[in-house]
Amino acid sequence: MVKREDVVSGASTRIDRRANPIQRTGLHDELVAELRDMILRCDLLPGTRVPERELCVRFAISRTPLREALKVLASSGLLELRLNRGAWVPPLRSAEVTEVFDVLAGLERRAGELAAPLMTDRDLRDVQRLHDTLVAEWRDGSLDRLFRTDLKFHRRLVEAARNPTLAALHESLAPRVERARYIVGTTPARMAVAMKEHETILEAVLSRDPGRTASALFDHSIKTRDAVVTALQTRLDQQPTGSAPAPVGRMRAQPAV
Repeated sequence: MVKREDVVSGASTRIDRRANPIQRTGLHDELVAELRDMILRCDLLPGTRVPERELCVRFAISRTPLREALKVLASSGLLELRLNRGAWVPPLRSAEVTEVFDVLAGLERRAGELAAPLMTDRDLRDVQRLHDTLVAEWRDGSLDRLFRTDLKFHRRLVEAARNPTLAALHESLAPRVERARYIVGTTPARMAVAMKEHETILEAVLSRDPGRTASALFDHSIKTRDAVVTALQTRLDQQPTGSAPAPVGRMRAQPAV
């Protein structure tokens, strides 16, 4: 039996039924990306069944491409396929979020070691540009855009390691913690610290120092893990039984976690 303090789940999911057709060119990839975003933004709530009929109406598609996309997301852990019960968005479990963060921290540390001496001028320009965008979005207070750019920043560093296996593992795991980050939001104080951590990462990357880059990425990942898990547990403690967790989607005014 799953205890209440271990999981965040919702009671129901409502889908905007207005048609939003997906172009047939690249249908599969675009559909997977759209559904992944819906899960991360909690348009599809944790602990709820995926409303296949409504999604087919919204995207003007048949059940076949939808179910193929659901299988892809299930393979990455963002969905669960239950026998004769369809696809479900798994509830958020604080223990699982901790485990995934720990694995990601190790992957990013190794990526930093590999990437630092291999960074090309183009790699450095890309990382600098994403960092500058991140800072601008932090000042603007747009948590949604900031989280997306942060994910791109870390993905770009991992890509620079030139290790496809490592990149594939990172790509499959990162969305699973991003969902938790979006639900709990963050505080201005934590984001200020996180921006300093990103400055440290950027300085290490620009120096092409493997040790410094690896250490900076690992330290940032662990501190992010601690902040997210602490905030998630607070949400769990405050969540009424059977209620759906409303994602914050912005900076919170409460004291930093």
